[in-house]
Amino acid sequence: MNANHLIIGLGGTGGKIIRAFRKTIFQEFRKIDPPNVRLSYLYVDSSDELMRLDDPSWKVLGQSVQIPPTSQLLIKSSNLASILEDLPSYPGIQPWIGDKTIWRDILNSIIGDAIGGQKRRLGRFLFASHADEFCRRLTHLVNEIQKGGQQDVTFHVCCGLAGGTGSGTLIDCVSQIRKNYPDTLQYRIVLYTLLPEEHPKPNWNTGNYHANGYAALLELNALSIGKFYPCDIAGDGRKLEELKTPFNGCYVFTNFNENGLAVDISEDIPNILADFLYQKIVTVRNINWESLGRAENAENGDGNPETLPGSNDPVRSKRFLTFGVKRLSVPESEISEYIAFQFARQAALQLRYNNWSETDGFLADPRNLDMVSYVSSPEQLERWMLSDEHFILSAPILESDGVGSKWQPVSRYWMNVTTNLKEYVQGKETADKWLDRLKSLLDTRFQEQYRGQGVKAFYETVSQSTRERAREIRQKLERELFSDWINGTKSAHEISSLLGALMPHLKARFDRIEEEITKLRPQEEELAKKLAEQQKEWAKVGVISDMFGKRKRLFDAASTVLQDLYTVRTKIEGWQFAKKFLPVIIEEIVLLKADVDKAASMIAESIKAFEDQIAVRCSDQGAMIDLRKQVIRFYDPELVKNVTKRLIKDQKEATTQTQRVRTAIAEKLGEKLDFKTLNERISKTVFLDTLERQCMENAKIAHNNLVQTESDRLIGVSIIEKLKERYADRQSLRLYLDNVVKAAGNYLIFNSDEKRRVGQGINPTAQIAVSNFTVILPKAPEMEDYIKVLKEVFFECIRNPSKEFIENDTRLNEIILVSITNLFPLRIVQHVSFLKSKYLERINGSDSKRARMELHIEGDGQTLPSLFVPTRTELEDRLAPILLLGMVLKEKGEDGTEKEILQKIETETGALQLGFMQKDEYGFDQPVYLGGDDFSETLSNIREEAGILLEQKIEALLKSSEMKLEPKRREVESEIVKKVNSLRGTIKPTDPKSRRLADWGKLAIKKVRGEL
Repeated sequence: MNANHLIIGLGGTGGKIIRAFRKTIFQEFRKIDPPNVRLSYLYVDSSDELMRLDDPSWKVLGQSVQIPPTSQLLIKSSNLASILEDLPSYPGIQPWIGDKTIWRDILNSIIGDAIGGQKRRLGRFLFASHADEFCRRLTHLVNEIQKGGQQDVTFHVCCGLAGGTGSGTLIDCVSQIRKNYPDTLQYRIVLYTLLPEEHPKPNWNTGNYHANGYAALLELNALSIGKFYPCDIAGDGRKLEELKTPFNGCYVFTNFNENGLAVDISEDIPNILADFLYQKIVTVRNINWESLGRAENAENGDGNPETLPGSNDPVRSKRFLTFGVKRLSVPESEISEYIAFQFARQAALQLRYNNWSETDGFLADPRNLDMVSYVSSPEQLERWMLSDEHFILSAPILESDGVGSKWQPVSRYWMNVTTNLKEYVQGKETADKWLDRLKSLLDTRFQEQYRGQGVKAFYETVSQSTRERAREIRQKLERELFSDWINGTKSAHEISSLLGALMPHLKARFDRIEEEITKLRPQEEELAKKLAEQQKEWAKVGVISDMFGKRKRLFDAASTVLQDLYTVRTKIEGWQFAKKFLPVIIEEIVLLKADVDKAASMIAESIKAFEDQIAVRCSDQGAMIDLRKQVIRFYDPELVKNVTKRLIKDQKEATTQTQRVRTAIAEKLGEKLDFKTLNERISKTVFLDTLERQCMENAKIAHNNLVQTESDRLIGVSIIEKLKERYADRQSLRLYLDNVVKAAGNYLIFNSDEKRRVGQGINPTAQIAVSNFTVILPKAPEMEDYIKVLKEVFFECIRNPSKEFIENDTRLNEIILVSITNLFPLRIVQHVSFLKSKYLERINGSDSKRARMELHIEGDGQTLPSLFVPTRTELEDRLAPILLLGMVLKEKGEDGTEKEILQKIETETGALQLGFMQKDEYGFDQPVYLGGDDFSETLSNIREEAGILLEQKIEALLKSSEMKLEPKRREVESEIVKKVNSLRGTIKPTDPKSRRLADWGKLAIKKVRGEL
């Protein structure tokens, strides 16, 4: 089968079908492009309701499948009135547009931009205004899908027939495709047309709802058999008479199937057709489905149209089809994703809160922890470089600050310096100079040598690098916290809480700095005072007291005071520095918390996203099978949820799978493992993708490891296996499959009387409505016995005598049922009779001329072949006004004389019959006999094909320039009245024709006036 497909949606129904098809593709493949198929789309509408890129109705499983703007063609217009006033400039519109007066009334009733609005010709008007763009888009899209190498393309044109846009653009859409791509073998065109339902929803029927459907069918039928050549709206307006096989087949369907199943027209029908398209376009690539192609090409029977009695002149096409489709499926992809998203949610909850529960796995609530005490712990503060020693740079922060003897704590520094200098002085100086020398050396250390530059100079220098040291503290803290997070020790919420507790702790310590300085000032004063006293006493030491060791004792005491004094003075400067340093540290902690909170927020959003994804999966209520749904989802959603809950409650498995997730995240960060890098490199999209990908793998591993019983298995199961579990005995299986088969019946009901009708023009040897029922089963060699029973039961349930089974070894989780009926004329469709009655009601109303113009895209529809074999009464009602006109209208002969169109012409037997002359293909006059020598006899005997020839001749004469003159029309109307009055005397009063004669005369006059 063809690998290139262009799906064209016309109007609202067409857009909904494209939307449903794209959703189906995404549900099956989790992407919008299925493998081995080149797909493209073109959505044409006069309303942009379904075209918005953010339209939520295009979402499936949390993802949007909206088509790009290049595949959308909005044909609404606000300048139609100006086109009407300048028709010669629009050759593609002028030949068919119709009465300007009626158009002005129509356009004046429109507020804002024009849309189709159940007026088919208005829909065509809008389409014609964008016909060139349509052809450009068409060519571009075809060229794109042909780039794959294969040149064949199948066009799938989808629309409803009730509205103005879809129904009004269908004929031209098909004609323009075939004009541009005339090779019917290389370029197949298949139509999918939804018939208007009998009882539309409130406010849907605004006047032409049902009549539009019948008018469209009339034109489709005529187009198919070469009886209707629409004008070229994208060209010069000429008739497209070169069109051959405008379409290969046209599916018609309703919202009722042949077995009484009713579905919603706006919600269910698009899904049903989308699934049918999916089987035809995607599934067919993996199976040998020959019957489908043969049915669509009318190769499985006599596809010749029904003809006029006694001729080969086609009147009723048999290129129409209908379908039914149903799918039994274990939604394995959805089940896998449900488990994966639950796992992803659990992994995200661990990262967010890390709060494990034996009954529910990771909870969506934080653990209750005392972070205030934790951040106040001296051990923590020391490790984080947030101790007092670090604030005053008593302890090093930067690597360049040095360690050991190069950078000692303040107290130890002055203790070591004092001790060393004390020994030095004692060794170098006489005893009486020890104290002064020591004080001088220590003062030099304080002023010039502390940390290489003196205390004040040191703190002035480092004040210029507070940001670098604060960042170092932040980075050390962040590395530890990130390590705890990525290893699963702490959650993002706990880290945020920790930092949230740390910030006020630091602020409180900042507020106490002045208090620390205030405490040190009295100590400095006291030590200085004590040193002064010691110096006085030092000066009084004499020889005797020195001999008894007083100077040594006094020196030792003064050394201690000096050590303490310079320690205090250094700390005072340190705390002065801390007043500048600590706010910068707090700023960095605030920034760190912001990074943590940003990551936590992203995780929280991801949890919500996972919960949204979970909510739309496996959400069916209970294990009951709903046969009304297009895809019968054959599974137990409660089992899925219960098994999944067991999997996420397994702590060992949870630990393993969450660690895999954290490892996958860490791999994306490289060597920079911190929250800032996390935010820079891992967006929400990347985070979601990472968790989804990892958890899809985790889900399969956990399922295979932990699900041991066959009945609990959710992934890798066959639909055959599940059917056997539920319907092991033949009787229960038959009851179930019988309902499934009925639900897969054709979405069209046939009129049995019309199917049995015989008569001239209907080939009695040609089978009408050829049906085939296809069941596509997965291969299951290990269940051969049950497969045999399954086929036997299907065989019993399928009423259709033509049935086939096809094996598919690529989709083990589904069974597909497709019924197709083709080769039928529209007359056998039961619903078409109803549409006809509404059409006649509309065109026979008070404003027939406007009704016909609104309903038909060009002309008034009267020359289109009937969809039904006319009854004698219907034929008489149609041809009687034509006969009357033929009796009064005159035409000029070749000799220039005028005579009535209908003359009594001698037959081969010598009898006289009413008839007229018709030129053959060589230009010779040939008689057309009408079957009687007077009005009554002729009307009783006239053959349909002869009547149509006369009708065409009369229509051409009525369009002549002479008949547009008011005096001439009044003359003809007068002659009609005279003819009707004269005929009354020739027809018996008991003859029904006598009672209908006046009505026929009125119809003839309306034709003259152009009202019909």
